[in-house]
Amino acid sequence: MKRSNPASAPDRVRMPSRRDVLKGLAAGSAASLIPVAASAAKPAKSAKTNWAGEADVLIVGSGAAGLSAAIAAISQGSSVIIFEKMPFLGGTTAKSGGVFWIPNNGYLKSQNVPDERLDALQYMVRLAHPTRYVPSDPLLGITQAEFDLIAAFYDNAPKVVEALGKNAGLKYMPWLTWEDKAYPDYYSDLPENKVRRGRSLVPDSSADPKHVVWPKNGGAGPALIHQLMQGLDKKPAQTLLDHKVLDVIRNADGAVVGLSIDRGDDAPVSFRARKGVVFASGGFTHNPELARQYLKGQIWGGCAAPGSTGDFVNIATRAGAVLGNMNNAWWGQIQVEAALKTRSVAVDVWSSPGDSMIQVNRYGRRYVNEKIQYNERAQAHFTWDPVRAEYPNLLGFMIWDARTAQHYAGYDPIPAANAKLPQVIEGATLDELASNIELRLASLAKHTGGFTLDKNFRKNLAQTIERFNDFATAGKDEDFSRGEATIEIAFQFMNAAKAPNQNPSITMHPIDVAKGPFYAVILGAGTLDTKGGPVVNVKGQVLDADAKPIPGLYAAGNCVAHPAAQAYWAGGGTIGPALTFGWLAGTSASGEPVRTA
Repeated sequence: MKRSNPASAPDRVRMPSRRDVLKGLAAGSAASLIPVAASAAKPAKSAKTNWAGEADVLIVGSGAAGLSAAIAAISQGSSVIIFEKMPFLGGTTAKSGGVFWIPNNGYLKSQNVPDERLDALQYMVRLAHPTRYVPSDPLLGITQAEFDLIAAFYDNAPKVVEALGKNAGLKYMPWLTWEDKAYPDYYSDLPENKVRRGRSLVPDSSADPKHVVWPKNGGAGPALIHQLMQGLDKKPAQTLLDHKVLDVIRNADGAVVGLSIDRGDDAPVSFRARKGVVFASGGFTHNPELARQYLKGQIWGGCAAPGSTGDFVNIATRAGAVLGNMNNAWWGQIQVEAALKTRSVAVDVWSSPGDSMIQVNRYGRRYVNEKIQYNERAQAHFTWDPVRAEYPNLLGFMIWDARTAQHYAGYDPIPAANAKLPQVIEGATLDELASNIELRLASLAKHTGGFTLDKNFRKNLAQTIERFNDFATAGKDEDFSRGEATIEIAFQFMNAAKAPNQNPSITMHPIDVAKGPFYAVILGAGTLDTKGGPVVNVKGQVLDADAKPIPGLYAAGNCVAHPAAQAYWAGGGTIGPALTFGWLAGTSASGEPVRTA
């Protein structure tokens, strides 16, 4: 396998490069992140094209979906070129925990745990389409196309993982909690979930000291990319970094036969796809304009790789594709001040750390179960108060005491011991903390629409803490049921040493209001990435407005209308489908006939 960055082409008009994108992200500029407008010129035809290179299958993106597609195509005898617009491999997968959710997987089978098809489909549909779920219906209440995609995931996911083991050497093990138990699904307590633990896997690279996996926290994104890349070694595959795809190229019959690419030259260059093109280019988290247009609430950024700027949305639309699921994302809370500096934050707030800790809104009232999974917790920021005509939770304030600061040090967003982070607000007393929060909000007013604390914040905060302390002592959160779901216990010491807590629930401990200092960070909604885009079928073919495949055009991962719809089934619910549908797309594209350019 060859990785390279080809030399420049003859001088022509300079196109925006990945360097421009990165500069835009650093500066917080929206303009450099908006993809080519839908009114731009029609996709280039291939007549008299001078090809800079060619392969059977061209793949856009080097994350889990793209690499799976590449390995699948190669396994079918095709050659591939992978185009990555960033100067590094792996996309958002490389930043992730590397967990992949696979129903009916080999680990479950080794434990003699049956994961029946109907049971798994009911769990997935119940969460993906809760308003239409009908368990007695043959299609569970959803459309045939929606059902087919979810069924295709169940039917193919375990086969794909085994195929990746055979063709790329992927090894896996169960993702383990601090209790050394297999991780539960995010809604393992629902009656529809018959297999509550063991579907979330991580790559096992224990034999490779350079890519060791720590199964208790699943920090294995780089290890997953490393293992998948092994499947390209000594194969007919080339990976080209710093190559931004601008558009597809179509022949006289309308089939996609190539790509127009900015590789930093003075003019775009063209690459030919003899059989097909697979997009796995990520979502649009870092395109503020698309995020404002489509997402159902304000996001401040996310932990998606900087290249997740939604390039495929306009490319596919120009090719005639229809869009779907554009209002949904893989949600996560993020530290707003960090995101205002760099939209692509290092991490989301996976599990609000601590036990003597709460989250409150501008009124000083708790607004969410602080321990519920990140995907659901983040959406509490979208709540609209129709009486006051405001988003009271637009910004939330995670507040903790000296005890939590000590026992959960270094568990983001709590700083490591003796560390000082600029986004952490401190006060010797709760009243001083509130004053300092007000000062911080004043400094951010131009970014937040003048968001302020309510005049009763201090009084309400004192009452809120008193009520929470009663819950902690009794072991029962009467407002938000904190600590009652299985996943909340699993997340409690996700990345932190087990802290002593003699109270009935390990997720709650009284906040010591008499002993400072106290701390706070400002939280808001963000994403891991979005999951809307062109609609695809079970083969990964991109569909037009008449639900017909656009010849030669395939896609998978976060750049398409995801079959999970609004759901986040479990840890690895992003990467599991990415691997599966990437493989299906790569296999299908490889099976296409060679087309005339």
